[in-house]
Amino acid sequence: MARPYGRTGGSVRRGLSTLMSARGPLARLALLLVATLGLCSGCMHSREDENKAASWGVRRPPLPLSGVEGTDAITMAVSVIEVPLTDSYVGQELWSMVDEQALPLESKANLAANGLRAGLLGGHPPSDFLALLTSEKTSVAPRQVQTRLGQPYSPFPALKHETLRFTLRDGDQSESVEFAKAQCQWEVTCKPGEEKKLSVKVVPVLRHGEMLFEPQSVTDAEGVMSWQLTQRQEQEKYEGLAVEVDLAPSEYLVIGCSNKPVDGLGLSWLTQIDTERPVRRLLVIRVARTGQALKAPAPDAPKPLALQAQEQSLAQ
Repeated sequence: MARPYGRTGGSVRRGLSTLMSARGPLARLALLLVATLGLCSGCMHSREDENKAASWGVRRPPLPLSGVEGTDAITMAVSVIEVPLTDSYVGQELWSMVDEQALPLESKANLAANGLRAGLLGGHPPSDFLALLTSEKTSVAPRQVQTRLGQPYSPFPALKHETLRFTLRDGDQSESVEFAKAQCQWEVTCKPGEEKKLSVKVVPVLRHGEMLFEPQSVTDAEGVMSWQLTQRQEQEKYEGLAVEVDLAPSEYLVIGCSNKPVDGLGLSWLTQIDTERPVRRLLVIRVARTGQALKAPAPDAPKPLALQAQEQSLAQ
């Protein structure tokens, strides 16, 4: 049976121990020496970006990238709203204000079948949403980063599961899968969109299994090369469940999960139930070209006309 959505698995190269076992004693010793020196030189040449800025009106960590310039440079503001699992506002009420029609119908149906939902909030989001977004209690790891068009980036903290089981659905096909030591993440990529907007693509990504260590050469901004040991895991990327929309600087992309199906990907990626305080997550993304300001929100303005029309049709 074909895998739903043509799931792609990242075939990761073998770890350091495998590389060493394939060579003679002297070569193994030399490789070990290079890797050890790499750890030291990597520390010597590492730099910490001390730039700080405000995102959503709260303090955030240092930028992972700074000084990104050029026509392909963009600014991305992200946050995770984290609330109790049974929170009715994030779980249901907020979605009456979200324009889910911004997604193609087929994409919306595929997401729903796997327990995901997504849509846009315009430049006038509800005040309750903004309160959650700017509260230190509910806004997890808010940050504003600089990156480039076409460059994949994983800005959200991973949800970790010792053992992860869920079911992928594609029409009348389904596949139950299980992974050990799983990390549920999201990969965000931007490209030029229509009407001077940016097209934002968000893909569920799963890293799983034992951590593999590999030597890798790194060159810093001054052209100094060093060796570092990098960590890798096996990877699955679910392109068929990607959320892709055009986003203006005044708009918010929100991605959440529904309570059904209970074995869907959505609950695995956006809820944590194996803790003392089970939680639900809502991803929030804003983007703009670097130099173009992310417009300040104006809460509780009238709903977009398209959303009003949608509600009227449902009421009839």
